[in-house]
Amino acid sequence: MKKKIIKNSIIITISLIWLSVLTAFWSSMLNEKSKLVYKLSNNVYLNSETLNKTLLAFKSNYDISSAKFQSSCNTETKFLNKKWDLYLFELIINDKNCSNYNFFLKSGLWILNSTELNLINDYKLYSILLDYSTKDLEKILSQAEKISSKFKIFTDYKNSSLSDEYNFAKKKRIYEELVYKWIIVKNILEKRKLKYISPVPWYSLPTKNHSKFPNAWRPYRAWLTDWIHHSWDIDTPFWQKVVALDDSIVIRIVKNWDKTDLTKLRKWPKLSEDDKIRNLDIYRWNQVWLKTMKWELVMYAHLDKVVDTLKEWTMIPRWEYIWTVWVTWVPEDWYNDYHLDFSVSENPYNLWKAWSYEIVDYMKWPWKFKWKSLQYIIDHQWEIFEIK
Repeated sequence: MKKKIIKNSIIITISLIWLSVLTAFWSSMLNEKSKLVYKLSNNVYLNSETLNKTLLAFKSNYDISSAKFQSSCNTETKFLNKKWDLYLFELIINDKNCSNYNFFLKSGLWILNSTELNLINDYKLYSILLDYSTKDLEKILSQAEKISSKFKIFTDYKNSSLSDEYNFAKKKRIYEELVYKWIIVKNILEKRKLKYISPVPWYSLPTKNHSKFPNAWRPYRAWLTDWIHHSWDIDTPFWQKVVALDDSIVIRIVKNWDKTDLTKLRKWPKLSEDDKIRNLDIYRWNQVWLKTMKWELVMYAHLDKVVDTLKEWTMIPRWEYIWTVWVTWVPEDWYNDYHLDFSVSENPYNLWKAWSYEIVDYMKWPWKFKWKSLQYIIDHQWEIFEIK
């Protein structure tokens, strides 16, 4: 009995090895015979209902009309038509969070071919474009409109077959992608004309107490930070809801702060600027960082609970509820000054550094009204906030 089990195991193992070899052999043969010869566009815009797809044509000596694209993402494959030895497929990506750039065309067990696509999410486009000043964006918009006008004549092209006219389809796609991008640029420019709403609904910015404004002194932490207040404090009741003050990208969330984090403060002699900045980051407790349409950095601090649905590198609209106010634990445990601490930092528009900022880089951006007098801030803060 034991010998029979061993014999069967050997047979099964050998069979699996041969199946693997045959699969690899036929996949290789079909791959050589099924070549990608045409791709309408390498770009797929995941948030678009029309550009979340592309056309791909393969040349094959075998009938591959039943083949399907496979990926870890939610995809859909449509076989459109065949002309001689050319097979045209439409690949549709129905996953807005897809991050797998590799797509495999498979027929049964056989991989016929694979292709890579450039997957573009709206937040990526916004993240790049928001690093430009308004003046630069206006130039980009003007250039995009000029280029797109050259391709507009191809918008009436409706033939989905692969033929001598495929160049027209490609140029139509170029136009559609340009339009998609410049609509986003126009949206950014329009949003930049708006003022910020109050981050705490029905609560206004401070108007009197100097300690609640940017540039107020913080002498009790002078040897650990720059001992300057970068923020506004909006006094609120305990657990007051806080909202996004602008259409934004969430670029950082700190949600598990604990009093033991104070032991991480850097306390050695001759602290560097980076040391002081990291200490200040600890004092801010739970935080959410927003990258606004003005491409200013807004940091919300002293937060209690951040909603679980809020994720980094996603977009949220103004008025979106995302967290609640708690208390800062600085300087003593008995400290019970409930308020939202939030700062607005100005983008230096350094395109040499753009798109590669790190935490410390962001924290070095100049805060709004840096070194301005209290009266100046009181007189001018309404130029950027719409609620008094």
